[in-house]
Amino acid sequence: MKSSKKVLAILLAAMMATSMAACSSDEGSSSSESSASGSSSASSDASTASGESSSTSEPGKFTLPIAEGETLTMFMQQDGNAVTVQNDYNDLAFYQEMEKRTGVHIEFQMSSAADATTNFNLMIASNSLTDIIPGAANYADGFEAGIDDGYFLDLTPYLDEYMPNYVAFRTSNPEVEKDSITDSGRIAAVYQVFTTSQGPWLGPQVRQDWLDECGLDTPVTYDDWEEMLTAFKDQIGAYAPLSVTMNGYDNVTGWLSVGYNVIANWQLDETGKVTYGPYTDGWRQYITKMNDWFEKGLIDPDFMTQDAFMVDTTSVVAGRTGAWQSSYAMAQTYEMSSEDPDMNIVAVSPPRQNADDTIHLRYRDTWLGNATAISAQSDKQEIAMRWLDYLFTDDGYLLSNYGIEGDTFTFDENGDPVFTEKVTADPNLSFARAQVAYTLPPASLACRYEWTRELYGVPEKDIESFEIWANDTILQDWTMPTLSLTKDESVERSSIMTDIETFAKEQTTQMITGVLDVETNWDSYISTIQSMGIEDAIAITQAAYDRYLQR
Repeated sequence: MKSSKKVLAILLAAMMATSMAACSSDEGSSSSESSASGSSSASSDASTASGESSSTSEPGKFTLPIAEGETLTMFMQQDGNAVTVQNDYNDLAFYQEMEKRTGVHIEFQMSSAADATTNFNLMIASNSLTDIIPGAANYADGFEAGIDDGYFLDLTPYLDEYMPNYVAFRTSNPEVEKDSITDSGRIAAVYQVFTTSQGPWLGPQVRQDWLDECGLDTPVTYDDWEEMLTAFKDQIGAYAPLSVTMNGYDNVTGWLSVGYNVIANWQLDETGKVTYGPYTDGWRQYITKMNDWFEKGLIDPDFMTQDAFMVDTTSVVAGRTGAWQSSYAMAQTYEMSSEDPDMNIVAVSPPRQNADDTIHLRYRDTWLGNATAISAQSDKQEIAMRWLDYLFTDDGYLLSNYGIEGDTFTFDENGDPVFTEKVTADPNLSFARAQVAYTLPPASLACRYEWTRELYGVPEKDIESFEIWANDTILQDWTMPTLSLTKDESVERSSIMTDIETFAKEQTTQMITGVLDVETNWDSYISTIQSMGIEDAIAITQAAYDRYLQR
């Protein structure tokens, strides 16, 4: 029995990784389903249309193959699940079928996930770019600079002719249309566009079984949380009642600080102006509370060494902690990996000062994923654009997300695609790994993406996390959208913020642990950040935000 639990734990962990990767992206705020993109029987076209022209400039029509016997090069970050299935992406079913349909072979320049940013920068530095460049957001100076520096093709004048399906799908959603262009109105990359928005996939979780054992209700306020953590310490004997990561300096969701309407990053304030969270009085209130909890033994005494955005799995599985931040998909993984049969993990809302307070900061709803550029130096730009555009047709959408009809998916009574047991019940592959084996690995390439396919096997109570972490009392109206800085702005702000972020993180940690007294050192902390140029950095960010609003 335990071995089967371990297998399921591995399955869910892998699912979490793919979902998490998909969520590291630009965001929007409303749901929309596009019907503008499509094609007819691409599989049969591939076998009958050899030698014909490629796509027309009208969305919904696509003639295959695109180009017989052509090869495109592509920089690609290795998916964590794919590496366990095939080292060569050309052996993955998706890319084999794409080559069969389009006539185009892909020559991959692979990189491990850990080295992806470094290898991307080396590719740029060597001025030897692949034709197709997923992960284009890794260009440190931004998309505008990527075009101006001669690396990324400015797609703007070509999209209507060569990528009509992408254009139709992208412009069908105002949020996507706004977030997928630069401030000057140029299109530097083709995005992975979600068919529906994904809410916050990361947030606070607690041991419900411990709450029940202690006779406590779900915590709402900071006082409730303190009561809960104290009970976990005194009644349960938890080594770390509360697990805090990233040195207590979480800039992903701010799950412990948003009750003071502050995060460790750029944000808006109550007036709608740009500010930097650790430079506000809300940050002082937050670290004062964390210092109090640390002194009371409610926070992991080793939190300074936890440099991640999710809790250490071992701490949860071993019963060392009772409250933490993690992905919705990880709850069952912890439960199935634990020797404690009573472990029951639930999502809870971030703590707030008063029960009726509104929180204004959270992880933004996600509409956009991987940004894929085309090299400005490529001599096969038209083929590359048409190849990517196919992924936004109906047939390309089905292939990317579900594979091949009758093999890896069928249509249910409502006409919706559903995976077959070849994907859901492979005796040798977890669901996440089967997805990678038979479909496009999640978050790896621009496409029309159905993120809800990742929910297979996730318990309903864990899917409810989306509603718990985002509701009518937890808003995103102070959360910054993804901005487009000019090259000069990017360089100047980075030169300022590198030192400020290091200083703020060090000082925050020292004030939480009591090495520095919050009240005594706060004014000096603020004045030092001022002297380091924070007001100039705020002005740069405000200008970029103002331009974003005018897009």
